[in-house]
Amino acid sequence: VALFADLPKSDTVVDLGAGTGKFTALIAGHAKRVIAVEPVAAMAARIPVDRFPNIEVVIADAEKLPIVDGTADLICCPTAFHWFDYEKAISEIWRVLGDGGSLALIWNVRDDRVSWVKAFNAVMDSYAGDTPRQSSGKWRVIFDDARFVHLQSSSYPFTQPMAASGIVDRALSTSFIAALPETERGLVRTRIGEIIAREPSLLGQADIQFPYVTQLYLFGKRR
Repeated sequence: VALFADLPKSDTVVDLGAGTGKFTALIAGHAKRVIAVEPVAAMAARIPVDRFPNIEVVIADAEKLPIVDGTADLICCPTAFHWFDYEKAISEIWRVLGDGGSLALIWNVRDDRVSWVKAFNAVMDSYAGDTPRQSSGKWRVIFDDARFVHLQSSSYPFTQPMAASGIVDRALSTSFIAALPETERGLVRTRIGEIIAREPSLLGQADIQFPYVTQLYLFGKRR
């Protein structure tokens, strides 16, 4: 709720990298028109257009948007911007934004200020390789892009309850972990299980509160 209060009021919003429409459904309550852009048709088919008549779905890549110049008041990239080809995508974003339009980069990240979450992240980072990730910081090139001005950076902490087995499953379902040989996946399973078992604050808890932070980076289009 706090995040949406910090986004500029907008009639037309483009949700770039919409996936199955979780964020699309949320932003639809704050705009007259939402254009959900998703390159994978099977995922786009799950965007809830039946429940939100103001949502339009476009099957396209961020690097080539079939949207008229100056259409959007706000473009949101929820957990997606790090996957884009920066130069191609940012040029399209600049083109589609109207004068005075804004770009919101949004990520949910694990809160590694908590010691056991930091240990969890260390296991994941050891297997990430060159997989595009928000934590690589490559996306931060936008701070030096003369076409945009940085307006705001905000963080919104929250927790997600899950069983210990759910934390292990979350690690194993990550794309670059899921692609490992089974023996290596077994090692990841063991390492994550040990982190949970050794953390005194988690002992005896049926549901563990996994801490996250939603990060918002808001930019304005320069005239």
